Amino acid sequence: VELSAHLGVSAKLGTIARFYIDDAVAAEVPIGSGAEVSAVVEAPGPGLHRVRVAICNDQGAVVTELSGHRLLQVASGRPVVLVDAALVLPRVADQPIPSISPIEALRALIDEGFELVYFDIHVKNRDPSIHEALVTQRLPPGAILVYSAEEQELRSLGIDFVEMFTSTAIRRLRAKGVPVTTILTERDEHPDESLAEQVSVMTPATALRRALSGAFAAEIERAAKLMQDRSQSNPLDWRLDQTTDSELVPGNSFHAELDNGEARRRVLNAFDEAQSTIHIQFYMVQPSDFTEHMVVRLIQRARAGVKVRFMVDALYSDEEVLGRLNPSILSLKEEENIEVLAVNPIESRKQVDVSRLKKRDHRKLVIVDGRRAFVSGRNASNEYYMGFSEVPVHDNTRHERIPWLDAHVEVIGPLVRTVQETFMGTWHRQGGAQIPSDDTTMPELEPTGPASGRLVVHRGLAETNGLAMYEAMFDVADDHVYIVNDFPIVPALERAIYRLLAKEVSVKLLTGSAAARRDDGTFFPAPMHRTLFEYMVKAKLEPLLQAGVEVYEFVPPPSPMIVARGGRIRPYVHAKLVSVDGLVTSIGSANLDATASFWESEANIVVQDAEFARGVEATLQTFIDGSVALDPESQYWKRERAQRAVVATLWPESLYS
Repeated sequence: VELSAHLGVSAKLGTIARFYIDDAVAAEVPIGSGAEVSAVVEAPGPGLHRVRVAICNDQGAVVTELSGHRLLQVASGRPVVLVDAALVLPRVADQPIPSISPIEALRALIDEGFELVYFDIHVKNRDPSIHEALVTQRLPPGAILVYSAEEQELRSLGIDFVEMFTSTAIRRLRAKGVPVTTILTERDEHPDESLAEQVSVMTPATALRRALSGAFAAEIERAAKLMQDRSQSNPLDWRLDQTTDSELVPGNSFHAELDNGEARRRVLNAFDEAQSTIHIQFYMVQPSDFTEHMVVRLIQRARAGVKVRFMVDALYSDEEVLGRLNPSILSLKEEENIEVLAVNPIESRKQVDVSRLKKRDHRKLVIVDGRRAFVSGRNASNEYYMGFSEVPVHDNTRHERIPWLDAHVEVIGPLVRTVQETFMGTWHRQGGAQIPSDDTTMPELEPTGPASGRLVVHRGLAETNGLAMYEAMFDVADDHVYIVNDFPIVPALERAIYRLLAKEVSVKLLTGSAAARRDDGTFFPAPMHRTLFEYMVKAKLEPLLQAGVEVYEFVPPPSPMIVARGGRIRPYVHAKLVSVDGLVTSIGSANLDATASFWESEANIVVQDAEFARGVEATLQTFIDGSVALDPESQYWKRERAQRAVVATLWPESLYS
């Protein structure tokens, strides 16, 4: 179990944080430069346990203790009811009036064998108020779970996030072996349909009525079944099954591609080989040589009788935004055998608000003949599909012309059907013409290889499947984790990484420079926002670096085309890749930041195959061996410390994570 505490100003009073469980020392943790401390310890037996934290000096003497109430609740396997904290807090104006006192229902549920856990989903962290209400009203004790929008880096911006967090909370708890079977609330919100058969939602009055009639046999049976199923499942499969709405599909072959030039050749060749259908979804389509080649290939195939469906995010492809049209996409529209669809178009200025700008479709998918799929991080532009040895770079080459490190995974086998279904589902929800489910789109697919995999799809502000995917992968790691990404990591995943470090799991993070750098670390000419973003990302990485994560700035191999001073460059890293223990690898569109975790829609392939994972990790280690290890004590790191501090303080996180 993970114990964590925010020390605040108390962090300055000592050097060691000591955790106690039921007055026994559970862990001692050095206090670093931050105010957060955590420790992973062996869980005590089932029941409620008091946790306290003392601040100690170098000699181990207690200097002070943190105030506040902390309970650790270890589930026993009995059914768990999540009690909406709104039932016990002072009622607000628009809140329903309970028909009975909650305490009657809570005591009845305890008598029926339930364990109680209080939960609160709110903009603010109301933990102290909830504890005070429990004590004042003499309500049964229980753990208090708080899902604060502020702490999750999700600014509400007029969005109702209660349903999303409720679903997330239930899935996480059940994945960890907490048999949640019931929610006690007066709200109208219900968990999503996929949980309806496992979790009952009821008011206190209904709960009391059912308790008096002894009608909780189904909940008790569901709790027992969950515990049995979990004990018989592979830990990773169980976590992903419970939290990501995905299904493991065997019998596939996978190919990971981190070379932009080879990726271009494979995708364009797939277009050339298409016989019946080409389905494409991009986030961004920008003017570039790659885009021109792609458009020409698609038109050629369409004129040869191949049906092409091309879907883009309206905002980031500048297609159907306030009347604007993307010229490259316009050429596709003019072809009889090509259909084009803009996702979430913005038709008027009245539709322009921060929420609409952030809730976009970030997926990049290619499906050819329903038999071959690419799930990718690459947009349609040169920086994603031009290799580092293909572009001339001198000291004054602009950042925009320098390629980025990116990745896709190519799928052949039964899993392609799931990718196709995802594309078609989005197409139809966005108002596209009906796509027939026939042999041209949904052919029968025989096994093509020994590898199993799953498609994890996250729908913005509907659930947190992508975040749950990464959490699950981190939590099952025993030896090592590779992360390839260049975005600020969302707090939930930061905490998961700290848990890895506490277990002495090696964590290697390959990142880049949001504004490309020369060999000596100086910037190539770049837009100001790229340089500021670089400072912000590195500022966010500093605590992880200090905690023991090995962080490397990617440096591609030397090339005769690169004549900038030093002969090497440090480009941007756009790939979204995580690989764990040489066993499982995720590649796709989902960054590890708040935007991907909550706002935008994403798609990743999780390949659960040791041979594939070992191959990817060998490539990553080769990259790391040639890259620059970031050292907090180096002059390179120190010379930008002031810039990082200023930008991290002023960066508008509600607009761009």
